[in-house]
Amino acid sequence: MLSVLLILSLILFANTGLRLMEDVNDGGIPSVFLLQLLSLKIIQYFSLLIPISLFFGIIIALNKLYVSNEMVIMKINGYSNKLISAILTRMIVITAIIVMLFNCFITPYTVDIRSEIEHRIIHEQKIYSLRDKNFTISNDGSKVIYINNKNKLTTANVFIKSKTNESNSISISSGISTSESSDDLIKLVEGKSYVFNPDGSFSSTEYLNQDILLSNEVPKNINNDLESKSILQLLQLDDIFSFSEILKRFSMIIATLILGYLAIPLSHINAREDKYRNIFIAAFFYFSYIVLINIFTKSFDTRVYISFSLITLHIIYLYITFKFLNYTNRTR
Repeated sequence: MLSVLLILSLILFANTGLRLMEDVNDGGIPSVFLLQLLSLKIIQYFSLLIPISLFFGIIIALNKLYVSNEMVIMKINGYSNKLISAILTRMIVITAIIVMLFNCFITPYTVDIRSEIEHRIIHEQKIYSLRDKNFTISNDGSKVIYINNKNKLTTANVFIKSKTNESNSISISSGISTSESSDDLIKLVEGKSYVFNPDGSFSSTEYLNQDILLSNEVPKNINNDLESKSILQLLQLDDIFSFSEILKRFSMIIATLILGYLAIPLSHINAREDKYRNIFIAAFFYFSYIVLINIFTKSFDTRVYISFSLITLHIIYLYITFKFLNYTNRTR
């Protein structure tokens, strides 16, 4: 189980990391947020990775015993599917509890943090949010900034136009850096500023360094995404979408339990003839189960239909598990 979880996590880590790196290179995400967003994404997917790791972990482990004929000897000596299920029950239940913690609390918390970071990326204005060869407008609309290359010090590299009730000003500097006095300020290096007054007069000032306020207070992030709500928050909401989300999360917990026991007979199917065929059969059962849970929670607009469809789905897979356990218990 841990091996499957590690392999799937590495694959997901590489895939998600590449997509986020593309966003960083395109300027959509500041590089300072790369590791945070990547870590949150991986944690968010754990609620799906853990059940599939349990499912295929049991299949691979028991399949190895079938291929080496050890399981045949064990069954001859009294190790029935019922006994094997009893032995694996502790691990299956513990895994279901972990999935419950992720679905109900940990995953919503990580989704909420990711939403907050994405909100900051959009609205927060610090030096890392400035993009080369792009016009940036401050949150209050009082400043327009254009930077040719924020990592170099060249003549007329930075252009800033500011507007207040009293005057308009234009500042042209050679470079830009982080201010040492405050994180909300940026420092203009080697430039000249021009102030235009309402009466038509103007003045100019040359400077070696000048601090300027770029960022204003970031507006409050109002996150209505149900995936970012804990199970306690969802229970306080009284609408069909919250109800559907609650049933979806508990359905994943029930599915973890059922799939854990379904993996036991699936490990026996065609084990000695073709050790990979049962993997494909298992993949069909797993993904069809998870996909149907998602479809049923989004396809109906009444609580009765959603509840009935999910209960029916769980009963069908529970019945399949029971029949497979009995069938493989009789075969050698």
